[in-house]
Amino acid sequence: MSNPLKSLFLSAVAALFFAAPGTLPAADEPMIYELRTYYCNPGKLPALHARFRDHTMKLFEKHGMKNIAYWTPADQEETLVYIIAHKSDAAAKASWAAFISDPEWKKAQAESEKDGKLVMKIEKQFLKPTDYSPVK
Repeated sequence: MSNPLKSLFLSAVAALFFAAPGTLPAADEPMIYELRTYYCNPGKLPALHARFRDHTMKLFEKHGMKNIAYWTPADQEETLVYIIAHKSDAAAKASWAAFISDPEWKKAQAESEKDGKLVMKIEKQFLKPTDYSPVK
């Protein structure tokens, strides 16, 4: 794992330990984490930050996704990296389907992209904790 990615992951783990009680599933429930990297079109990162701050994060929670942490890599301009948590693979699929079809999301996306698309490329990876991971 590269140094910037390792730092991001360790920050996410720390965020989990300081999460408010009851905000994550019980320890015996399966968890899946989703690491996403958004590569923005030039000059669009501030608009993407505003969309996440004002709309996306609330809609994620509404649809059962737990916000873990958000970063902008120091060595990659116009990039947003974040981790969200799901109760299971099936929950992740259901949450994304509900989010994508939510009229509030469609409105926020349309308004934020009235002057052009914000994101040119998205990378995603689903992560399952190992049996020895302090984060389950």
